[in-house]
Amino acid sequence: MRTIGLCLLALTFAASAAHAQTAIELKKELMPRIKKAEAEGKDLGEAAKLYNEGDKALKDGMQDEAAEAFKKAKAAMPKE
Repeated sequence: MRTIGLCLLALTFAASAAHAQTAIELKKELMPRIKKAEAEGKDLGEAAKLYNEGDKALKDGMQDEAAEAFKKAKAAMPKE
């Protein structure tokens, strides 16, 4: 029983680590695109708002929420 519990705990930890990586990867992908769009004077509107929400969620340790916000921000980015 104890071994099963430890295995489940390890799987849960691994899954949460994967989500954190995904949110961080999305943030790293979006940051240069946002900076470039700002430098070009493009209106980021909703994309900037969603990026900031994702950044706050990530800082608060809410990886799933951060990943979702970053995905929405990515979709809302102005076309290049």
